[in-house]
Amino acid sequence: MLNPSIHRLDLGGFRVTSILAGRFSLDGGAMYGVVPRPLWSRATPPDDRHRIPMTCNCLLVEADSGERVLFDAGIGQRFDERGRDLFAVDGNTSLTGSLRLAGTAPEQITHVLFSHLHFDHCAGALVSDSGRLRPTFPDAIHLVQDGEIEDSMRGHSIMKSSYVSEDIEFLRASTRFEGIDGNQELLPGLSVETTGGHTAHHQAIWLHGGDQSLVYPADLLPTRQHLRPYWIMAYDMFPHDTLTTKGLFTRRILDAQCIIAWDHDPGSPFSRLSETNEGVVAIDVETA
Repeated sequence: MLNPSIHRLDLGGFRVTSILAGRFSLDGGAMYGVVPRPLWSRATPPDDRHRIPMTCNCLLVEADSGERVLFDAGIGQRFDERGRDLFAVDGNTSLTGSLRLAGTAPEQITHVLFSHLHFDHCAGALVSDSGRLRPTFPDAIHLVQDGEIEDSMRGHSIMKSSYVSEDIEFLRASTRFEGIDGNQELLPGLSVETTGGHTAHHQAIWLHGGDQSLVYPADLLPTRQHLRPYWIMAYDMFPHDTLTTKGLFTRRILDAQCIIAWDHDPGSPFSRLSETNEGVVAIDVETA
C-alpha cells in the first residue's frame, strides 16, 4: 500500500507520482500581485508575517520504456538560519525522502526536466554532503530551455535572489546538463512547450498517455487560485504574457479534459478544471 502522502496516477504508458519536495511560505501580496489583500486573504489566509503556505510538488514520471523523469527538483535543504526563517522552510520534508517513499532512489532518475531555474525549482538538484556540494541525481540528464540557462547566469529576474548562479554553474559542470531549443517532444508522449510570462523561457510540460493527457504548467499556474485571470504573481517578468498565455492554457485544459498538476498548491496535487458561473474552478482528481 502506498504511503498516504503519495499521490499516483496511471496515464497510458506512464506512471505519474506527485513528489512533495518541500513546504515553505511566501508573501501573499507577492504571490497575487495587484489583487487587494482583502480578496486574496479570504482565499488563502496568511500568517502573522503576511505569508501564505506553499509546497514544492515535483512529478516523478516512470515510462513503460524504462525512463524515470523528474519534473523540477524543489527548494532543497541548503538554507542558513535567516533563509529558513524568511521562507518558513519545513526541514522535515525532502525531495529524496519523498522519492524513497515512492519507491525510487536518486540514482534511478534518468532525466531531470526543469520548468525554469529559480531556486525553488532547481535547488534540490544539489545536496550538501559534509559541506561539499554534489549532484542529487548523478546519473541523470538535466534539461531546461537554452534561453533560461543564459538568463539564469545573467541574473535576469525581478528578484536578484531568484537565480543562484553558483548552483547552476556547479550543476552544469558536474552533471550532463543540456539545453532545449523551443517546443520539443523529448520522449514519446512527453513534450515541453515554452510559455514565457514568469520568465522569458519558462516551459510547461505535457504528457500524453493512452486517451488521457496531463500538463504541468509550473509557475504559469502555480496554484488553483491563479486560475483567476488577474491573479498574477509579482515575481513574473512579463505579467501581460502570463495573463494571455494562462488564459489560452486554461481553455486548452478545459477542452481536452486534461489533468493539471500543480507545482505550488498545498492542496490536492492533481485536478481537472470545470467552468462555473463564478469562473473556472479546480476539481480534485482521485489518486491511487
